[in-house]
Amino acid sequence: MLLGGGHTNVLLLKKWLMNPEMIPKCPISIISRDSHLVYSAMFPSVISKSIILNEALIDINLLANQLKINFIKEEASCIDFKREEIFFRKRPKINFSSLVLNVGSQTKIIEKFAELVRRNVACPIKPFLEAYDFIASEDNNDKTNELPFVIVGSGLAAVEVAFALRKRWPMRKICLVCEISKIRIKFLNYLKESNIDLRKDINFDYKKILLCTGNNPQQIISDNILNLDKKGRIIINEEIKVKDFSNLYAVGDCAAMDTKNNNYSSGLFAVKVVDTLAKNIKESSENKDLKRWQPQKNGLQIVNYYTNDQYKAFAIYSDFVFGPSRFFWKLKNVIDRNFVKKFKSKKMGLLQYQGMQDDTECRGCAAKLSQKILNQSLRDARLSKLADFPEDSFEIYRNNNEIILQSVDGFPALLTDPWLNAKITTLHACSDLWASGVTISSAQALISIPRIDKHFQQFLFSQTLDGIKSTLDDLGGRLIGGHTFESRSDVKKPYSLDIEIALTVQGILVNEEEPWKKEGMKPGDVLLMSRPLGVGLYFAGLMQNINSEISSSEIYSHLIESQQNLVENILILQNSLGSKIINAATDVTGYGFLGHLKEMIDSSNAKRIRENKRKLKVFLDLNSFKAYSGIFELIDRGISSSLFKSNKEIFAIDFQERFKNSCIQFTKNKKIINYDSREIKLLLDPQTCGPILISVPKKYEFYLQSNWYKVGEVVENNF
Repeated sequence: MLLGGGHTNVLLLKKWLMNPEMIPKCPISIISRDSHLVYSAMFPSVISKSIILNEALIDINLLANQLKINFIKEEASCIDFKREEIFFRKRPKINFSSLVLNVGSQTKIIEKFAELVRRNVACPIKPFLEAYDFIASEDNNDKTNELPFVIVGSGLAAVEVAFALRKRWPMRKICLVCEISKIRIKFLNYLKESNIDLRKDINFDYKKILLCTGNNPQQIISDNILNLDKKGRIIINEEIKVKDFSNLYAVGDCAAMDTKNNNYSSGLFAVKVVDTLAKNIKESSENKDLKRWQPQKNGLQIVNYYTNDQYKAFAIYSDFVFGPSRFFWKLKNVIDRNFVKKFKSKKMGLLQYQGMQDDTECRGCAAKLSQKILNQSLRDARLSKLADFPEDSFEIYRNNNEIILQSVDGFPALLTDPWLNAKITTLHACSDLWASGVTISSAQALISIPRIDKHFQQFLFSQTLDGIKSTLDDLGGRLIGGHTFESRSDVKKPYSLDIEIALTVQGILVNEEEPWKKEGMKPGDVLLMSRPLGVGLYFAGLMQNINSEISSSEIYSHLIESQQNLVENILILQNSLGSKIINAATDVTGYGFLGHLKEMIDSSNAKRIRENKRKLKVFLDLNSFKAYSGIFELIDRGISSSLFKSNKEIFAIDFQERFKNSCIQFTKNKKIINYDSREIKLLLDPQTCGPILISVPKKYEFYLQSNWYKVGEVVENNF
């Protein structure tokens, strides 16, 4: 288990990726609070707007996927080192056999700033992503008459951040509150030249405060049984192992070698220790002698400095300061960019060996059979009604007081985190009932587990069960039973991707409510949708080493977010208005928006033909559809999921043959357009935990606009 997404663990992943023979022959997982590591050496450049944030990000999830190991995006709350257990606030504990601690440090916050941090007036420099958001929120205040922005700190980080903020905000008052005696004289002169005010105390009015006040150990380290030095760092020996523990390694800011002088650079520590760490992990797993290592005492540090006309930098070695010089800035720029480039090379993802075969087939709901195969097979099996009139759920019981509806859904594991994967699969299965206007009451699960070591098998199964149960608990439902079986397929790493889950879910309607169906669309309806599109494209991009922190956090937040409250709000609104709001509904999943919309139209038209009414058609405003951040860029690069092709083939046949008479017409900028645009490719993308799509009378749009957005209108077809 690698705990923490710090520089050393990320470098260890890269080391393994480029040297697969060094990987120990056991299941490996990395637990990280963030899916992306901000390369700290480049963060001041991000602050100064010399580079964009994405250039300084290293994608930990992507590295783990390439390496075929489990990635768990979570923050540990406690570690029991004796029992070898890691605890979390919202998920079950995880056991480990060996552990590499790379949890870094946290910014030291003295008492007088603690309340300001709670009120979001002050912000620690770590975590970097939160500090970046804090700084960016002040961009509109770059004015000479605005209250000062304050940096607190006396180290090189505070000085470099002050220079970077002056570049970012040319006009605003910037104040560095520090122990002036600790700032090198050369820096003092250039700080004053940059119009950065130096103060000993905050005895003036200010707007916001950024804390660069040194480091404290993380709470899970300081509140534990480990031996720590006077700075709160874990004491390790020359084998990089934690004192008194044979299966624990500690690296980075949280660790210190047990020597007389351990004031070496933690940045150098992170980079230089990796080779020895990788060798010792491998040797230890094979019960061989371990290598010894000593940290480098001194190293070159480069601090960026920004003038009006060009970039420069200072070089610091021991007690000497050189510059500022254009040469030092170029040197730092080359070093930093080359470091990050190592993690963004596409070749890294093409490396194959033994069990690390390239797997390009999409997962999640994109793993469905194509709609063409499904419908033809249903007809061949004399189940034409299920092909011609599909519904998201089916009524299995009714009496005078209630109706019970049931649906089933599932897919191969989408993620290497078994607990999170189970939550997403459960929420996806529930969306069929939500699209029927029903809240969840119970579920049964069918779970396939790979044929592997029994201890790890138990870990995968218990994490999966807890993911399902905790999700249902949050929805007010219960897991009432299920079935398990052991897979007989060839096992590949990461083992967690060999998990397959299907759930049968039930929901109950009361108070004379009727289920929402696909077949009830009416002329004059508007089509409303609950969330953006692009999940299939995102994961297809991830498989080709394309990812960004922005789209990742946005998509994952929706994948684990229930949509049951949307249904409940509509049911409450219907009761208050005393009238039915939803004419038709479905959820957008594997067959994409257009595939599921066409099911609604075809079902509604079949009903209207029986009632001797004109058929319906839909006008879609392509400008109105929402996509997750970065999704259109993926489309422009030719990325698509494995189910996209069949979705496109089915829809293209109908649309191209009967363009003017098609049941779906596309408009853009109020003009009808042909079938070929990036927006239409988005509408064919398969979705996991996709949006709910509802057809409602236009008069109700106002009541729903806070949680839903309009994408089209329903009219009578004149042909």
